[in-house]
Amino acid sequence: MRAPECPKAALVEALHSGRSGPPEAAAVERHAAECAACAALARDIERIGEAVRAPREPATPLEHQRARLALLRRATELPPSRAPWGGARLALAGAALALAAALVWSGAGEALRPAEQPAIALRFQLPPRLAPDRGTTLRPSVDARFERETRAGLDVVTLTDGALDVTVRRLAAGERFIVRTTDAEVEVRGTVFRVEAERGHIRGVSVSEGKVEVRYAGLSTMILSGGSWRATGGAGAAALPGVVFLPAPGGSAAPSPGAEPSAPAAQGQGAPPAAAVERKRAASGAASSSSPATRKFAEAMQSLARGDYTRSAEQLEAFSVAHPGDARADEADYLRAIALQRAGRTAEAAAAARRYLARRPKGAHRAEAKKIAGN
Repeated sequence: MRAPECPKAALVEALHSGRSGPPEAAAVERHAAECAACAALARDIERIGEAVRAPREPATPLEHQRARLALLRRATELPPSRAPWGGARLALAGAALALAAALVWSGAGEALRPAEQPAIALRFQLPPRLAPDRGTTLRPSVDARFERETRAGLDVVTLTDGALDVTVRRLAAGERFIVRTTDAEVEVRGTVFRVEAERGHIRGVSVSEGKVEVRYAGLSTMILSGGSWRATGGAGAAALPGVVFLPAPGGSAAPSPGAEPSAPAAQGQGAPPAAAVERKRAASGAASSSSPATRKFAEAMQSLARGDYTRSAEQLEAFSVAHPGDARADEADYLRAIALQRAGRTAEAAAAARRYLARRPKGAHRAEAKKIAGN
């Protein structure tokens, strides 16, 4: 907005803020009709008011969480240094040597008195650098109920109700951080995420930075930065963009409350080949004793994780037809469209997404399916 040029500009602002009475308002309106500066000011104020009153799309919980974390990071950032510390010290040392040489050459007499040296040192003293706290932090919601236990490099948080905003520092070798409910585990290695639970059961996970592994209902899901995950039933999970499905070790939903947390399922976690073989044997043994629906769904997820998208689409279609009432049928219909899209079969993926929208009026992935269908 331009700077006011008329002495009566303050009256124009008072008129638009409602501080003027009827007589003053009439006088200001007559003046604005004759004064170009006040008329321009009145138009600017009206445009600002329209912009403020314009409807805005409300932010999603994930966008709100990202903005909040970004604000906290900016508040703790250190100002950038203008010059390297080593260079500043060398410059000061060089200046001091030059000054001493000039005094000796000119025969200025006596050396600096000891009492003056602290003043010079203080004048050129460099400020100390403050290292930010990089410890693991938990920010619970008002209704959160949880317990935390740390022993021998293992940090376990048992969440019963509410939500936790967690910032985990980068862990050293041998350290683990796990959030546990009665039916799931969430394991991370240096990330920022949010986990929700109700009556001991996991409800959702959203990741702002890094990646998180969720082990739930016989499956392991890797959620990448910007992704989120929701539990939709006794054996299914709703995964938004940014997730990768992996076969869960052991095929169980979650360990008993007294058991040690299971090893990470994702590759590259430092597990030796022998341990990987043992996990594979345990998974095959558990799959043989699980229900046919669980085995079929796990096989489809494994094909999707391997990149065999055509095979995964066929398996998901067969699962949806054979088990229409299963809690994972919603996921199967949606993930079939994803598999076809990744296989490069765009037209078939759009058709599968449209079928999902028709079959699932209250599906957990309608927003994503509309994008695939081109709606």
